[in-house]
Amino acid sequence: MRRKLMIAIMGTVVLSIILITILFTVVVDFEHELIIKQTLKDNNQKVINLIHSNNIVNLKSFFENDLKGTATRITYINNLGNVIYDSEANTDNMENHNNRPEVKEAREKGIGSSIRYSESVKTNMMYFATVFHEDNIIRSSMAMKEISSFESSFFKYYLVILFVVLIISILISYKLINLMIRPIKDLENVTSEIAQGDLNKRARVTSSDEIGHLGNTFNEMADKLQNTINTSLEQHNRLEAILTSMDSGIIAVDKNKKIIMINPYAEKIFDIISNVIGENFLDIIRDHELEYIFSHENYDTKESATISFRGKTLRLRTADIIDGGVQMGTVAVIQDITDLRKLENMRSQFVANVSHELKTPLTSIKGFAETLKDVEDQQIREKFLNIINDEAERLTRLINDILILSDIEQHREEKIENLNVKDIIADVYYLMKNTAVSKNISLSIISDRSIQIVGNSDRLKQMLINLVDNAIKYSENGDCVFIGCEEKDNNCIIWVEDTGFGIPEKHISRLFERFYRVDKARSRSKGGTGLGLAIVKHIVLSFGGSIEVKSTVGEGSKFIVCLPMKVKI
Repeated sequence: MRRKLMIAIMGTVVLSIILITILFTVVVDFEHELIIKQTLKDNNQKVINLIHSNNIVNLKSFFENDLKGTATRITYINNLGNVIYDSEANTDNMENHNNRPEVKEAREKGIGSSIRYSESVKTNMMYFATVFHEDNIIRSSMAMKEISSFESSFFKYYLVILFVVLIISILISYKLINLMIRPIKDLENVTSEIAQGDLNKRARVTSSDEIGHLGNTFNEMADKLQNTINTSLEQHNRLEAILTSMDSGIIAVDKNKKIIMINPYAEKIFDIISNVIGENFLDIIRDHELEYIFSHENYDTKESATISFRGKTLRLRTADIIDGGVQMGTVAVIQDITDLRKLENMRSQFVANVSHELKTPLTSIKGFAETLKDVEDQQIREKFLNIINDEAERLTRLINDILILSDIEQHREEKIENLNVKDIIADVYYLMKNTAVSKNISLSIISDRSIQIVGNSDRLKQMLINLVDNAIKYSENGDCVFIGCEEKDNNCIIWVEDTGFGIPEKHISRLFERFYRVDKARSRSKGGTGLGLAIVKHIVLSFGGSIEVKSTVGEGSKFIVCLPMKVKI
């Protein structure tokens, strides 16, 4: 403020002096030009009078004595515009002067003047021309630098006066400004400290004038401000804590759809990583369903909307923000129900599949049991009883697979130990050998390297049994099934390969889904439950590994399991 006041005062003083100087200079210049013009006019008249009187002696004396030292140039121009005489230039090289402004004006009005650049003497000149006998012209001129030198001689006085006035003004202004600024500066320091967080600071009032009244008013304002800020901070902290801890997204926009509040969960849902307060919500999100919900005034805010957004399923409910009976904007509560929907779909699908798989053997058992009531032939009764027994066994296998899958998914505590993969493969080989022999299928181990991993032996054995059993089921008389393992890149690679039917490529991506069958009729006829490979996948994942399938229709399939070789316990 001190600098502004100083600049204002000094600017006013300087501007006033400059304006006065300019005005004075303009007036002096104008008067000086008038005097010069009158002098040039008088010179012209003297020359004309001497020419009329044919007084050559006096004319020559006038040129040599009277004009000497006056920097005045005399030019005699005839009625054709030719220069007859010039006191400073060679007339032989001079052009016709009828087109000169002062000559033209003189021929029209009797006298004429102009200020312009002279090609003859190469400088700016002031010209004054007078017409006399038979349109002849006498023209007097003076170089502008002669006139300007007269004008510039005054500026040194102006500068001295200006400098003195400035020094005096600065001294007076400095004293005056200090008296005005000191209490305001004190108030400014207090304001700065309050702005930095020291809300207990107050202004010191030492006078009862306008500045003192301002200090008292400021202190009252500071008291109210401190109470308001403390209350607001407390409410803001509570609200922020609530919004941050919510597992639902909250976003509020004004009537122009500009964001006025958004909580971290909403930022996570909409993949927002920067501060978007004050920006248009629809420009950031760019989703037609959200745009419809936020833009249509007739949208029923009492109903929840379910929308899809970038692969997520969101449940959204909006409400109007009302302040004093006026709608100020819209607030939306958003829940990410993607996982919930997936679980619901999985549960519904699983229940439907289980119901279907259970219904088939139960229907067979019930049908044959009812038929047995009316059958007396012992051979037929035996046949029906065998069918009932097979269906009961299939039902038992299905229930056992469901229980195994449930145990794996629930991550129940299991015994973790060091496992020798070679020994596990040998156990599975001897366990499944008879099944393979009964179908005339060759089962063999093509790699017997001793590899150590860490995990649950029952789960690893269950995985291998399911893979080998699958390979035997979908192989025909004379086919081969191979079991092998190797160590590669600190991983244990286990594979089961068969020369059976093979799997079409379009089915490979869905092989590990529950109850998915490539050929449903063949799978049921061979006693499959549709859960074997799903169990294999979950066991592999529990070991932190991965599984890959390579298959060619008519040549066979190869299941490759990659398990990490963890640190031994």
